[in-house]
Amino acid sequence: WKKRKNVKLMSYTFAPNNLNYVTCNRCFYLMYKHKIKIEGGFPAIFNDLDLKQKDFFIEKVTSVISNDLPEGKFYKTVTQEERKKRKKETKSEFNEMEIPALIKSKELNDKNNRKFVLKGKPDLVVKFENDYGILDFKTTSQEDKTDKYKYQLEAYAQIFEFPEEGAPKLFPISHMGLIQFSPDEIINSDLEYITQKMKMNYYPLKRDTDGFYAFITRLIDVLEMNRVPEKSSKCKKCNDVDRYLEIKKNEK
Repeated sequence: WKKRKNVKLMSYTFAPNNLNYVTCNRCFYLMYKHKIKIEGGFPAIFNDLDLKQKDFFIEKVTSVISNDLPEGKFYKTVTQEERKKRKKETKSEFNEMEIPALIKSKELNDKNNRKFVLKGKPDLVVKFENDYGILDFKTTSQEDKTDKYKYQLEAYAQIFEFPEEGAPKLFPISHMGLIQFSPDEIINSDLEYITQKMKMNYYPLKRDTDGFYAFITRLIDVLEMNRVPEKSSKCKKCNDVDRYLEIKKNEK
């Protein structure tokens, strides 16, 4: 809490990746304010896939992803541990085309002038000749998923355009998009490994800064209710929990 003129002001912190799954006010409130997470969300294996995809593409250029992107190179990310090691060895924390693995914005204001901060780890950050880009890996179907992930990518764009003090500023972020991988046929196998094709699609995403700040404003509105929101009839998690509790109650 921060006191200013005898008024308590709270600064909220949001992880860009978590913004994709805010579909229920009740689940979001319980997770953010009470650390109660109803299981059944994002499987950890997809994070492993993202890391392998990043390892492959990080040394390459944008032309291997899409002809719709300008010519550009990808930044490598440096962990906090590696930065400390370099400092101890009196080396520069960052080499050319390197950025922090964990990035954080300065304090931003929602549409009601309430403070919030964004903090997360982007997949691919691109340097073009005159501007920058944010790209993200998704292992999913071939259907265009940009509408679902638009606020995640916009959040990363906000962090780079309005970074915390001392962090690199990349401005403007002019390109955003999803690199979607969809499982295809298995072409080889042995007792230990399989070789499987993955269909790759690139979907560009238009920036929507105003929509993003309206979305954050709605999230903070929910958090400032100071009571658990009513469950939504559309939320499968909420209704599954209620059915489970009813079954347990009847078993007694």
